[in-house]
Amino acid sequence: MMASTRRPREGRRDKRAAVRPTQKDIAAAAGVSQAAVSMVLNKTETPSVPAATRARILKLAGELGYQPNHLARMLRSARTMALACVIPDITNPFYPGLVRGLQSVAATAGYDVLIFDTDGRAEGEERAASWLLQGRADGVVGTFFHLRAPQLATLAQKGIPIVRLESQHKPKGPLPIDSVYIDNAEASAAMTRYLIERGHQRITMILAEVGPSPRRAFGYASVMRAAGLVPKFVTDGRYSEQSGARAMGEILSETRNRATAIFCANDMLAVGAMVAARAAGLSVPDDIAIVGFDDIPAAKLLGLTTVRQPEFDLGALAAHTLIRRLQPGGLESPGQSLELKFEILKRSSA
Repeated sequence: MMASTRRPREGRRDKRAAVRPTQKDIAAAAGVSQAAVSMVLNKTETPSVPAATRARILKLAGELGYQPNHLARMLRSARTMALACVIPDITNPFYPGLVRGLQSVAATAGYDVLIFDTDGRAEGEERAASWLLQGRADGVVGTFFHLRAPQLATLAQKGIPIVRLESQHKPKGPLPIDSVYIDNAEASAAMTRYLIERGHQRITMILAEVGPSPRRAFGYASVMRAAGLVPKFVTDGRYSEQSGARAMGEILSETRNRATAIFCANDMLAVGAMVAARAAGLSVPDDIAIVGFDDIPAAKLLGLTTVRQPEFDLGALAAHTLIRRLQPGGLESPGQSLELKFEILKRSSA
């Protein structure tokens, strides 16, 4: 008879090794209560757990290989422990910084971040709202070009807090819909004043059809008219390099009183405009000045004068606001409108 190849003792040892350590195990190793361990691992800030004890619990959790049971936590709290970030274009370099800011705060509070790209279309935003109503996330930070507060009210009424990335201050309303923003009109006005101070009088603005373009156009046009100058707009479909290049082609086709400076409603449009200008044999800024809005990473490399939005800080502030809404005893209605500051970055393109 052949000898058995089974080794029951090792099998039992392997089985024990595969058992995940629990909060009870960490409590026993640290010599503290399981409640203290739970508070520390669930990121609950409380003075009842001293800093040294908190550090010891976290150290032991790492050494034991503790992994939180996400499903159990969801069942206990009746939450997904996820936040949604709704954006119009994941390929726009402005948005990764926003998402990073959101994620840095969300992770500390124990939340994951889910990204939903609407492609800047109304139907995409409607699908995002429907997806959220299915209980996919506990709250949402979103850039909405088409859905307004009345359309988002259904989410708020279902207990899903919303923080919008906006282009201007929003008045308080009855629902817990918050906003974070820079003053887009004032930022555009400041950039237009800078171009006029540089001696430009024929300044054309390139816009996209949706999003913050109206507020940015308002700031530009107000300063132009106040200076006795005529505002002029060229509008294309999207905030993209292709749209910027097409719009620049239209501007360059003018034979009389052509613009000496171009103000683009975002940096992607400005990059396309710069490419088109140079392809036509023009020097930037000697023949034509070009400025943008957002300060995407490529702007510095290209020497693009632009309006800097603090996208990381906007994402972090939105996350802080959202998490406070989700905490028991946190923010109450109505919604808040929270402003951060912009900056004009003066580089070689103007």
